Amino acid sequence: MLARLVLKEIRESLWIVAAALAAYVYYFMTATGVGLGGEEWWHWLSFLRGGDEPGFGLVVSLCLAAGLGLRQTVGESARGTFQFLLHRPASRERLIATKLVVGAGLYLCLATVPLWLIAWWATTPGNAPAPFEWSMLAGSWKIWSSMTIMYFGAFLTGLRPGRWYGTRLLPLIACGFVSVGLSFLPHWWITGLPITVVLDVLLVTNILFVARTRDYS
Repeated sequence: MLARLVLKEIRESLWIVAAALAAYVYYFMTATGVGLGGEEWWHWLSFLRGGDEPGFGLVVSLCLAAGLGLRQTVGESARGTFQFLLHRPASRERLIATKLVVGAGLYLCLATVPLWLIAWWATTPGNAPAPFEWSMLAGSWKIWSSMTIMYFGAFLTGLRPGRWYGTRLLPLIACGFVSVGLSFLPHWWITGLPITVVLDVLLVTNILFVARTRDYS
């Protein structure tokens, strides 16, 4: 039964996956200069200056995380399928946890696509007119990790009861600001990463509590 739920979640998220992949391919082309003419293109590429275009990568990851979280919850509510789903022979927490694993897994896997492509491109002789260091991708790895907060915040927003113009949007808005802020935090590996892990755990705990106590009728 859970296997079918996993397939359902993946199938219904395919349009978000396709849009994110297209955006990430553009991100890869921009960050590496693939397809850009001229001999001096590398002088303005922030990737080769140690940056790697964090602005665009952050926006794509933010939209992907929020889109997946809202699709998995608001989509179920709009179609009235939560009642059918939660009558399956499994606990509410287990069903919602399965949705979380699939959504978070899709985000984490998709968001690594441009990073590994950039690393492959940069380590291939003759491509980058500069030595490659993994620290050049540090900004993108920070975004990759911190946007899990955005995903769980979007999921909680779609799951919890309440009016959209009231407090229901609070987790989405708050997690959006926190995710972006953490990605720019200095000394991130000893400050931002532990904060991200703690907030992820708190959000998942809250999601499972809401899933167990919410009236879906």
